[in-house]
Parts: sequence; C-alpha cells; structure tokens
Amino acid sequence: MTKNDEIISQSEIDDLLHINEFIEQTKDNSLVSELKAAILDSGKLSLERWISLRDHIREIEELIPHIELIIKLKAEEKS
Repeated sequence: MTKNDEIISQSEIDDLLHINEFIEQTKDNSLVSELKAAILDSGKLSLERWISLRDHIREIEELIPHIELIIKLKAEEKS
C-alpha cells in the first residue's frame, strides 16, 4: 500500500463524521425520540411529510441486511 492509498478525502471524513454524529446521538436527542414526539403530536407533520418519512424509513429497512452482514463479518474478523 502506498502513502496515497492511506489518504482519506475530506468528503470521506465528512461522511464518517455525519454517520458517527447520527449514531452517537443521545437518547433525548435522537431520530427515534423525534419520531416518537411527532407521533404523539401527529399534527406536526403534514400527510406529505409522513409519506416522505415512511419512504426514508423503507430505504433504511432495505439497508439493514447489509448492515447486519457488515457487523457479522467484522465480529468474525475480530475473533
């Protein structure tokens, strides 16, 4: 591996920071807590926003098997 192969781009750093920020959100300030609050006050979102939200969640659901595979492979590699 050359030195250039080890360099991470600013875009990759930004993506990693964004993902880590999302993962490390506190219990009181998380996507789940925001969703629960919106459900309790369903008037906060219009029908179009609820549909859009559901579409985004569907995309996440499609990624879950891939995430599970990554977790399994990384856990096996660590063992």
